[in-house]
Amino acid sequence: MNNEKLNTIEATFLVVIVTLTHIILNLPNTILKQSGSASIINVVYVSILTLIFFLILNKLFNPFSGKDIVDVSEYVGGKPLKIITNIIYSVYLIFVAGVLILNFSELLRLIYFQNAWTPLLVLIFITAAVIVNKIGFKNIVKANTLIVFVVLITVVVIFAASLDKVEFQRVFPILGYGVNETFIIGALNVFSFGGLIFLYLIRPNLKEQKKYKKVGIISIILSALYLLLSVSSLLFLFPFLTTGTETLSVYMSTRAIEFGKFFERTDALFILVWIFTFLSYLSVIISYLTKINKKTFDVKNSSPIIYIIALLILAVTLIPKDNAQIMFLETVVYKYAALIIVFLYSFAILLIGYLKKTGVKLKQTRNNKKLMLNVK
Repeated sequence: MNNEKLNTIEATFLVVIVTLTHIILNLPNTILKQSGSASIINVVYVSILTLIFFLILNKLFNPFSGKDIVDVSEYVGGKPLKIITNIIYSVYLIFVAGVLILNFSELLRLIYFQNAWTPLLVLIFITAAVIVNKIGFKNIVKANTLIVFVVLITVVVIFAASLDKVEFQRVFPILGYGVNETFIIGALNVFSFGGLIFLYLIRPNLKEQKKYKKVGIISIILSALYLLLSVSSLLFLFPFLTTGTETLSVYMSTRAIEFGKFFERTDALFILVWIFTFLSYLSVIISYLTKINKKTFDVKNSSPIIYIIALLILAVTLIPKDNAQIMFLETVVYKYAALIIVFLYSFAILLIGYLKKTGVKLKQTRNNKKLMLNVK
């Protein structure tokens, strides 16, 4: 297990990769539809809410050094709750991975491979992810670290290259559709930070447990900055995105930028980077699903689990019948699934575990004091 330990940067980028994949597709567009011209304020607002949420989460995790949410579930409710949590996480991550890979494969088909069969592109991604997982976890981590670093640079490039075309007056009215849509209903946009789900899983892999808080804070800040730049670019460049038009979000920004007359179709460079991004994301998902299932069901050989997870992800990609269903699954079903599983269910498990743990310690302390008094 020592070769699977993560330093701060590696762990941080494992969390960030989830948010990045959603931003590349339609996450910014979802926020723009919800908040309109107040989208930038909303992103800052939900980022602060997410940061506060994590600080509480970190406090609840403190008594469980080196444990993940599956271990805490076993402490709270024994083997049955451990299995239930494992199933919930497995279904959720398989569903999200399947929908995202299908959506991105459809994007590739529409732009570059019009005559290709989308399931074939999906199969290529899944096969590649299986091969990467067979190579080893540490290689996945190293590749992911490099890829996330490159993607973070690309969003800065996209934003900087489009500055000469932006119209800053599009931030008016400041509160968009109103206070309610920006701060009350808009608070539900914390689902944008669904990547926090890995903060429930990575603790056993950290080289230094005391760095967990640092990993969480940095990953949230990086995700927030990426989301803020992406939303800002789209808001300033494409006002029609707030009217409900379905688009390919960040991809539109790449088509709007130019680097002189020598570079045409620069979007192809970004697509290439995103291909590796989605492959890395899928590899990370399969890797952690394999880990928690091995732990839950006490399986020594990981290969069968990898193949089963890959087949299940492939099965999910066959469910949607058209783009409308894909968009519904990604923007509606995923949103409420993330809110329930990441921000409610997992938090409740940790809270109960924390209260149980501190209650036991408090009882032991009282018993020790009584024993000392009796001795005296």
